[in-house]
Amino acid sequence: NKKFNGGESIKITSTDASGNKSDEAIVEVKDTTPPAAPTVSEVTSESTQVTGTGEPGSTVKVELPDGTELTGVADDQG
Repeated sequence: NKKFNGGESIKITSTDASGNKSDEAIVEVKDTTPPAAPTVSEVTSESTQVTGTGEPGSTVKVELPDGTELTGVADDQG
């Protein structure tokens, strides 16, 4: 059994007893595993930014106490 990461293409064919081969079917593997919770640096009453790390390329949403939502994208290092 092989585990896939998501984003891969799998090519599938079928061959009968006479050796006749089917056309190729291609399936894209979907990533259905949610990212781990982001790691957030300490936030104090003096802080002007919220920083931390998350899964590389994931969208990070910050909801402030007043309901304002801010979003960003984690870089390739997380």
